[in-house]
Amino acid sequence: MKNFQKWLEKYLVPFSNKLGQNKVLQSISSGMVMTLPVTIGASVFSIFASFPIKPVADWFNQVGITPSMTAIVNGTMNILAVFIAFTIAYNYAQKCKANGVVAGLFSLASFFILMPQSIPGKKPVNAFQINYLGSEGIIVAILLSILIGVFYVKLSRNKKLIIKLPDSVPSMVSSSIEPLIVGIIIFTVVFIVRAIFDYSQFGNVFDFINKLITTPLMNVGGSPITLILIMVLSNVLFTFGIHPAAIQSVIIPIVISMMVSSTPAYQAGKTIPFLSNLVVFAFSNNDAAGATLSLVLIALIFGKSKRYKEFFKVSALPNIFNINEPIIFGMPIVLNPLMFIPFILSSFVSSGVALLAVKIGFITNYNPSLGMGMPWTMPKLIADAMIMGWQGAVVWLINFALMFVIYLPFFRVADKQALEEENSKND
Repeated sequence: MKNFQKWLEKYLVPFSNKLGQNKVLQSISSGMVMTLPVTIGASVFSIFASFPIKPVADWFNQVGITPSMTAIVNGTMNILAVFIAFTIAYNYAQKCKANGVVAGLFSLASFFILMPQSIPGKKPVNAFQINYLGSEGIIVAILLSILIGVFYVKLSRNKKLIIKLPDSVPSMVSSSIEPLIVGIIIFTVVFIVRAIFDYSQFGNVFDFINKLITTPLMNVGGSPITLILIMVLSNVLFTFGIHPAAIQSVIIPIVISMMVSSTPAYQAGKTIPFLSNLVVFAFSNNDAAGATLSLVLIALIFGKSKRYKEFFKVSALPNIFNINEPIIFGMPIVLNPLMFIPFILSSFVSSGVALLAVKIGFITNYNPSLGMGMPWTMPKLIADAMIMGWQGAVVWLINFALMFVIYLPFFRVADKQALEEENSKND
């Protein structure tokens, strides 16, 4: 373990530091971290809005507070792409010594301009669709905010495009008027892009990006190996800030059809026809994406830097209930080369152990009705035990221990870096 940690410090840390000096990657990382107060605060309400204990959830519905808790989630975590569209462009402009607020506003406006602005039906409704504001819009928000940020910085450095007002004009007014021509140019380009997609078969840039990712997966079928590869790919994309919902929206209908097909066999006490597939999918994320609950425990036990010790204390509770966006965007894991390997390996390891458990006859049953009806916030250890019996709990614990070992050397390197930074600031 120590030798491996030394190898990481010798080869991976310099690469990570060099990569971290890139302004674009720094801006994406910083922009993600800026959303942390929103995601951590909302994660608590997300737990209660989808509470895993049915009597409690029913009581929340009866007293009428569930819609209000859901509204908090909808107004924060479910419109995360909106925040990202501003914060990344803001950070890029700031790093380039330009006006970050103006860059962020141009990016945010462009994000809404490119978005479909009506909901189809017999009587179309003029409204933004919330799915584009959240997980399905994150990749567009990242790409767009960087493009707008770069475009704005270059244009704002051209003195011919900046309107200069007399010194007698208040600075607040002049700073608002100065980028007027730059704004017209940016919005003209955005208009052209939107018009092109309006006439295309995709309809809008959001659907184009999502189909570009998901369409190749729609024909791969639902074999256990395929499911493992797809979930590993979703983790790869998540390390670049692309939410796994873009891929899982394709896989989930396939998995649900397997559950429905398996229900009669389960009720008759017969062999489940898609047992391997369902068990592999159940363990594709041992808890939340990337099996980060193991990372939480490592940080709480071995963490020495104040940054990580305090951060993981507040991130632990949401992660128990399968909410780990605070860790993904707050540590961050996104665009963090030190965490790429364990995060990407997580689905491969946990799904592989699950498949082996089925092949050797350790897991022999799966309750598809419970699998379909289980709240997503139910802690996975409890959910797996209910759906697959005590064997499911054992496999979960094995995966948890394996991911603990895998994450440990990588976290120690990251923690050592953070501790050195803290000590240098104190000196």
